[in-house]
Amino acid sequence: MIKHRMGVGLAVAAIAGSLLIASLALAEQRNFTIPVQEKTIDIGAGLKYDAWTYGGTVPGPVLRARQGDKVHIHLVNEMGIAHGIDIHAAAIAPSKHFAPIPGKTDFSYDFVADVPGVFAYHCSATPMVTHIANGMYGMMIVDPKAGWSKAQEVTLEQGEFYGDPDKNGMVSGDSKRMMDEHPDFVVFNGVIEKYADHPIQIKVGQPVRIFFVNIGPNRLSTFHVVGTVFSSVYRSGSPANVFHDVPSFEVGPGDGAVFEFTVHEAGDYPFLDHAIARAYKGAIGIFHAVP
Repeated sequence: MIKHRMGVGLAVAAIAGSLLIASLALAEQRNFTIPVQEKTIDIGAGLKYDAWTYGGTVPGPVLRARQGDKVHIHLVNEMGIAHGIDIHAAAIAPSKHFAPIPGKTDFSYDFVADVPGVFAYHCSATPMVTHIANGMYGMMIVDPKAGWSKAQEVTLEQGEFYGDPDKNGMVSGDSKRMMDEHPDFVVFNGVIEKYADHPIQIKVGQPVRIFFVNIGPNRLSTFHVVGTVFSSVYRSGSPANVFHDVPSFEVGPGDGAVFEFTVHEAGDYPFLDHAIARAYKGAIGIFHAVP
């Protein structure tokens, strides 16, 4: 009997070991090199902004990994002031994602993407509100090990710009308005009414999945798609945090969500921050559904 139990125990241990090895084998190394650059960008409505950027765009590049992957971040600071990168998916000491020395410096850090979801990343230098409002933010998606069901994928990042344009349409960042939480423009993917002018094409009867981040830096977003009800909403993008049959959903600054929906008729389906004044400031777009 003892020998039998020992044999069963060894067999169970062998199976567990095999599963662990298989799990480790599925994990991949994800390497991201991200330059910090100052760049004048178009923010829509004929306006421009002298932005601080990750990779020359606002938002910065979408980083994507699978749950369990090893992630290597290499930040190259091409500006003359200190910058960092705080990725909310990384459970590491905050001191590791900030380079205190200003100027043309670079640094790296590593983490394991243990938690699935959709996460913000942003500059960790002070004053943080200025660095984020000037454009230093982006999204990281960590797909669950089991993956997602088939759907058309869309990434949306809500952000804010602060300041008045001059006679040439150049908007200069207004630090007081940043601190007072009074944005002049609220945008999706860095541009005023970007998807009102250029609607996102979807298909009738085909599921749509939105990976959404509200970077703020200050205002909450109540995200809504007119003419539909979200079949599923995953708070912070985690499959463990699911809500069903939700018409709109609140996403705080620095947080994210995954929204799923399907439309059943052709036509235009506006999406917006349902704090309606923000839609007039630029946080509005259109899904154009075709048969």
